[in-house]
Amino acid sequence: MPPEQTTEPLTSKNKGMLALVIFLGVLIIIATTVLIFVIVSRILHKNDHPAVANVTSSAPSITRPVSVLQEPNGTHITQVFRQSDQTMAISLSGGGLPDRVIIWDVASQQKLSEVKLSETSSSGQ
Repeated sequence: MPPEQTTEPLTSKNKGMLALVIFLGVLIIIATTVLIFVIVSRILHKNDHPAVANVTSSAPSITRPVSVLQEPNGTHITQVFRQSDQTMAISLSGGGLPDRVIIWDVASQQKLSEVKLSETSSSGQ
């Protein structure tokens, strides 16, 4: 015996529910497509942007790595302040030396001056 089929006319409540189901289905398909596209593009372009920071000098063909402050092991940068377009004040502590502030020249990547804040070592002695 075949199941009985009812042919009820769609009421406004049923039409609204049907429209909502269709809309959500379309959103799921679009979101899945975008997600797959993002994953594939990130896999294909994973090594396009190296994480090495370079600073270019006045000659456009010469690049050099960012300079290092050359402080002893255990030194921590506590604060960095931009003084002007060319200089930064870098507050350092640790490394067996007293707390200090270094004035750094951004263009030449060199230490301009150093100010010691205390004579006692910051290692707690």
